Amino acid sequence: MQLPKPGSVVAADSMDALTEDKLNHFNFTVKVIADSNIASGVYDVDADFGPNFSTGQFTMPKGGEALKPLIKKGSAPYTFVIGFKVNGDTTFYEYFEVSSNRHSTKMQYLKAYTF
Repeated sequence: MQLPKPGSVVAADSMDALTEDKLNHFNFTVKVIADSNIASGVYDVDADFGPNFSTGQFTMPKGGEALKPLIKKGSAPYTFVIGFKVNGDTTFYEYFEVSSNRHSTKMQYLKAYTF
């Protein structure tokens, strides 16, 4: 598998945020971006919740540096889960979570894997 170029967006998703707020039309957007250290499986995360902007970083599991990150909506409000699929398997392996609200954005690992 060929690694993405540093700075390229490899996964992104967004959702309407604060739908109960009739004045502002905010979105919650998360982007996974290849870092300059992509050969080691490092990715940057950009999260926007309305006018609030947050950044973070995660590293793919040891032995899985070439796996492609995927993103899906989480079960909690204003949450996205970053994960991956392994060749020959349709399972989405949850790995990293990004959640936000009006006041803060939280990024955390969910599980650990090694290959």
